[in-house]
Amino acid sequence: MKRLIKHIQEEWAAAKKAAQTQRENEGDYRMALKLEECEMFKGDETLEELIDLMFTSKGIEFLTKYNFPNLATFRKFKKYHPERLGVYIDCGKISLTEVRRAFLVGNTTATANYRDTAGNRLYLMHGATASVVASGYAVVKVEKDASSNVDCSINDRAKVLW
Repeated sequence: MKRLIKHIQEEWAAAKKAAQTQRENEGDYRMALKLEECEMFKGDETLEELIDLMFTSKGIEFLTKYNFPNLATFRKFKKYHPERLGVYIDCGKISLTEVRRAFLVGNTTATANYRDTAGNRLYLMHGATASVVASGYAVVKVEKDASSNVDCSINDRAKVLW
């Protein structure tokens, strides 16, 4: 596990450098500097800590914007049962109810039901799909990459934020 996390940290450093170069080429020097200074992922984290980083605002923004990590890398973590931590990789059809944070990856199609008065986060990458049913006073924050799809049914006073 430590070797895998160290490997993904090295991939992250390369992806971060590529993103920094892209921003510089676009003239967005402020964002390029932020990327250069970012030391959020050190490579000595546990699986739990790595997944916690993925669920941060900066983490999910980087992952979905720069398509990192690739699907093959995500799949290397499947044998460690990341679904116990809210990351569903190639899980087929699943149903989630009141799951506060979920990250759907690859061949995963979820029906996600929210009713409780709570904040919820649902993230999708690499072709994952979700049907969100939000009702009551639930608030659901959704972020996805370009290859994933989400449809929503919003009832009562629920909110889905994009």
